[in-house]
Amino acid sequence: MVNVMDKLDNYRGILREHGLKVTEKRLGILGVLGDCKYPVDVKGICEGLSKTGVCVNLSTVYRALESLVEVGVVNRMNFSGDSRVFYELAQGDHRHFLHCLVCGELVSIEGCPLGDYQLNLASETNYRVVGHHLDLYGYCPKCQVKK
Repeated sequence: MVNVMDKLDNYRGILREHGLKVTEKRLGILGVLGDCKYPVDVKGICEGLSKTGVCVNLSTVYRALESLVEVGVVNRMNFSGDSRVFYELAQGDHRHFLHCLVCGELVSIEGCPLGDYQLNLASETNYRVVGHHLDLYGYCPKCQVKK
């Protein structure tokens, strides 16, 4: 199990490595995102910061997130049918999710179902494909029962 000090040292290193100033706010945001299993919106990030005692206003959170996204430390994503923007730590491979249109639940999909397709398509078209986005949405089992 990684202790809190090791995580903070890791986050400090990540910020320095990407040329960002190490601030309490950025460390707090990385800590909140690092503790989340799934992408979280700004409201969730602010709630997480509040629980750790980091006092921050909304505009500061947005600015910090923007700088973290710009250097590739954090991923920003949107889901169809949901106006919120979600964030997660960038940890190598991208992920895809199932998104419930009623309650907003996110379920991570293991692996990438588009990997081979993307390679074949690039080969067939001579495109240099640099990424893709797969958005799966519907109704989770709990919300199906409510309908």
